[in-house]
Amino acid sequence: MSDKEQLIHELDQAPDFLIREVLNFLLFIKTRTNEIPKQESIQKTKEANIPDFLSFIDQVNAETPTETNIPKDLAKNLDHYLYGSPKEEL
Repeated sequence: MSDKEQLIHELDQAPDFLIREVLNFLLFIKTRTNEIPKQESIQKTKEANIPDFLSFIDQVNAETPTETNIPKDLAKNLDHYLYGSPKEEL
């Protein structure tokens, strides 16, 4: 006797409240099983996008100049460089 035949046989002998519970459980399992491939697909998409993002970061980093004319005291004397206020000493 196959699993399906055994399940049908047991359902024939079960009371209605138990059949309702088994049906609810079966529908839950079917829904959950259908969601698993979707979740795996989403995860694969995320993983596929990571190298693209890292490549983009590498490209931006390569285009960023390494030498700049930014003063070393820019943070402390920002007002001086923007508005000409007196410089603070380091």
